[in-house]
Amino acid sequence: MKKIFSIGALALMMMSCSAKTAPEANASTAQVTQQAPAVAPVAKDGKVIELANAAELAPGVKVKQLTVVDFNAVWCGPCRQLAPVVEEMAKKYAGKVTFVSVDVDRFGDLFAAWNLGSSIPAVLFISPDGKTEAFIGTGELLPAAKFDNIIKARLK
Repeated sequence: MKKIFSIGALALMMMSCSAKTAPEANASTAQVTQQAPAVAPVAKDGKVIELANAAELAPGVKVKQLTVVDFNAVWCGPCRQLAPVVEEMAKKYAGKVTFVSVDVDRFGDLFAAWNLGSSIPAVLFISPDGKTEAFIGTGELLPAAKFDNIIKARLK
């Protein structure tokens, strides 16, 4: 009985995929409130950038091209479903769109700074003109054709 309960509890945790911040994340992301750099990183090689420094994508950051930020966690099932689609889009739009992956367990303060709520995956589109738009969950992003249409509409 305990084994069934444990498995059920684990399944519920994975399905809920609410963004939770690991205690270590607070130490590594304390610098989120730093002034944002003039320009965020740009990927031209068709690969997804793994965020290493929260200050690179702090709210107010300026981007040279459309930037898609995927807030996710390794334990999140829907995040794992979305990851290959993000990689596919990064290849398709190489040189036109930058894709950045942000682990919320490592950069929870950055996730909170963007005020995206508490659920992941959360995908944030940042335009060069400063406009932002967020999609929470996978409903509007999967299958890949939906994600592709969203990107095409923002590149016009």
